[in-house]
Amino acid sequence: MASKQAQRLAARQQLQQRMAVKAEEERRKRTVAWSIGGVAALVVLGLAAFFAFQIFGGDDSGTATDPDVQQLVDDAAAASTRCDGIEPSGEGATGTAAEGLTDGRPVQDVYLECLQMSTPDAADTASCMFTSMDGTSPVPLAVQPAAGTQEMTIVTNLGVITAKIETAEAPCTAGSYTFLAQDGYFDGQQCHRLTTDGIWVLQCGDPDARAAIEAGTPEMAGAGSPGYQYGEENTPVEAEANYPAGTIAMANAGAGTTGSQFFIVYEDTTLPADYTILGTITSGLDIVEQVAAAGVM
Repeated sequence: MASKQAQRLAARQQLQQRMAVKAEEERRKRTVAWSIGGVAALVVLGLAAFFAFQIFGGDDSGTATDPDVQQLVDDAAAASTRCDGIEPSGEGATGTAAEGLTDGRPVQDVYLECLQMSTPDAADTASCMFTSMDGTSPVPLAVQPAAGTQEMTIVTNLGVITAKIETAEAPCTAGSYTFLAQDGYFDGQQCHRLTTDGIWVLQCGDPDARAAIEAGTPEMAGAGSPGYQYGEENTPVEAEANYPAGTIAMANAGAGTTGSQFFIVYEDTTLPADYTILGTITSGLDIVEQVAAAGVM
């Protein structure tokens, strides 16, 4: 009997030991599981906080936090209403159209009396390469806003032209215009070239064109620039009428030479796909059509 009791006692002790070992294993598993779950929860919370900061935090205006870009946006905002309240002067002579010419100086003088750009959206940015042509001419910031669209307003002597600028598609070109417009670069310029056969555009943006025309040397118009140049962007495909009526695009003298000269297309035009499309005229295209109807010198 004693031997059997000893056996039962030993068996009970072994059972208790096994149960204790199993309980310890279960405790350890639960501890590991809770640890993993805690780490996972911290990771999830950290990611949520990061994305919340990216979306809602850091900058109440929704623009880039880079101080240079923010300063650019602030300067652009300050200049975005500089043409408000300016009325077209109605000045400008009308000459006599010549026969047989397909391009040249417009018969109707067209002056850019004020040009402004709305505030850009810096929720996204792009890197740009602006090259000073003489090593000293100032250039726009190398990082430019690259989100959404802007509005360009051109007060001409004949009326107001507005355009939707594709900032996200042509950020460097839009940035250049924002940079130049806020300092009045385009104010007082004269549109110097009109084409009326096969290519239907009015070309403007040369800062020296008006002086050349008033000096009696209109053939010198078209060579001016802002002192820097940059590459083309947002070019169309090679196709029929790839520059449709209402397009505002950039003139150049070859790849990488875009500056400040632009042309407004007043009738569907087919061109090599070498010219940046800056945007689309939203009002005032009829002004350009009237200038085109008057003809060229």
